[in-house]
Amino acid sequence: MNTPHLSSPAGRVRLAPSFLAVLDKADGFVNRIKFARVLQKQSIRLASRSQTCILDRNPGVGAGAGGCVDLEFSDEQRIFADALRRFLAAEYGFEHRRALVAAGAWGDPAIWAQLGEMGCFGIAVPEELGGFGGNAVQIGLMMRELGRRLALEPVRAAVVSGTLLAGARDAQAYLADLVTGAVRFAPVPRADNDDAALRRTERTVEGGAAAQKILVPTKDALLVVDSDALKVSRVRLLSDAMAADIRFDDPPAVRLDVGNDWEDMQALAAARAELARCWEALGSIEAALEATTAHVRERRQFGRPLAAFQAVQHRIAEMVVAAKEAEVAALLAALVLDGKGIGPEASRVLTVATHRIAASASVVADGAVQLHGGMGVSDELDISAHFRHLQAFRACDGGVAAYAESVVSCGAHHRSAVLLEA
Repeated sequence: MNTPHLSSPAGRVRLAPSFLAVLDKADGFVNRIKFARVLQKQSIRLASRSQTCILDRNPGVGAGAGGCVDLEFSDEQRIFADALRRFLAAEYGFEHRRALVAAGAWGDPAIWAQLGEMGCFGIAVPEELGGFGGNAVQIGLMMRELGRRLALEPVRAAVVSGTLLAGARDAQAYLADLVTGAVRFAPVPRADNDDAALRRTERTVEGGAAAQKILVPTKDALLVVDSDALKVSRVRLLSDAMAADIRFDDPPAVRLDVGNDWEDMQALAAARAELARCWEALGSIEAALEATTAHVRERRQFGRPLAAFQAVQHRIAEMVVAAKEAEVAALLAALVLDGKGIGPEASRVLTVATHRIAASASVVADGAVQLHGGMGVSDELDISAHFRHLQAFRACDGGVAAYAESVVSCGAHHRSAVLLEA
């Protein structure tokens, strides 16, 4: 057979022989899983090759020998992710989450305090300001673990708030409270001036139901408003998270001056919010896939496990490939954001990653419910919660139009960047 190839900025790149061998033999369940794993490795290799013209270095994961991109996580990153995973596995079971949802809670205050002690809220704050100086990859690893457990706590709002406060002057006291989790912050969209910022209504503010302080960015300042001075109406989202409709009626506010890089800090906050959403969805995708794989191995029909049926094997294989595509897209977005910073390239990659992960979420969520049968839509199983969470993520995807606009606007259709246009 002819050897397939993909194009890259450096020329035509041939697919590895191992990739083709597995592709030719991917008839059984085991071989299809191998195919997915080889696809992941090959895609990452090609993606790293195509990004050599984009990344001068890779501070997110590390620089390899000879200036090559090293896609291995550092020991510090692995330790942090493993510790967070173990903590959530022990303390954040699905029944605990169900109880929080039934009670109409924004989250668990005890869990929130523990997350603060683990450094989750200071990950986006520079070390010189009392944070931990994390980058996009570290934010992604954290959100991935939270997504696996469908954590209700508004950690993403804390990441965005920390980024905004880091761009303001004289915000040390607020940053200290944010890093420890002593005070919960929630940001709202930017306003052109102070008057417009404090006379409006914002719908479904993420983290607004739990927030004690509301951050209002304007063109030349950051306003901090006590939530007690606002009219806050709680709203339960499709994902089960608690948001809020917030009405501003000229409340008192503390005005923080900002630096010359304020525009960049606001753009960074928006990029980190989108990146965190992508990695959180990735965690949910992986958890749904793991639960479904375990289910088809244990569930028996006609004297055999469901996994013995070829149609089920094909469906699981499709889900595995989709999950690996989502993983590669999320990692690539984090690497570009760390390597290039805010700019057209990072914006494009984030748009494409969101679209790719939304497509993968559709495959995995639909397959998980289908293979679980009627139980897949029961609130007693976490599959239904993952399905709702991923549907909510898909609803926020800009779709093909946003994807196409991001590619065409920067001229990416004139060249190949492998996964970026895949």
